[in-house]
Amino acid sequence: MFKAINIEATFHLAHAIKQQLNNQLDIQNLGISPMHVRVLKIIGEIPGSTAMDIAALFKRDKAQITRLVNHLIDQELITKKPNPNDKRSQFLELTATGAVLQGKLKALSDKMESRMIEGIKEEDLEIFSQVAQQMKNNLIDRF
Repeated sequence: MFKAINIEATFHLAHAIKQQLNNQLDIQNLGISPMHVRVLKIIGEIPGSTAMDIAALFKRDKAQITRLVNHLIDQELITKKPNPNDKRSQFLELTATGAVLQGKLKALSDKMESRMIEGIKEEDLEIFSQVAQQMKNNLIDRF
């Protein structure tokens, strides 16, 4: 039987996480959005990332990712390097400033996660992760 409460609970959790991240980014006056944070994280964690890679990973329009990337370039947080294997694409890399910011964002994320899981048993968190992954897989595999 379908229970809309499951979907609503998921939406509320996702919204609360995004809202808290927005609040923290505003408090620290970083001038970036949660989507910028996600792009910076990918660029820092996956060497040789391109805008097309990020668009595919996030299942977003390339134009939207290009706007995000250009904003990060304007803020001198990332830079483009030529891709020797494909003259049409460029690798994205963190600048020194971007790497420092990524460290701050990691600390912020760790603090948010610690706060979010307060009072929840480790085994419950493991079950939650497994269930959330299965739900995601069910949607991906069937739609």
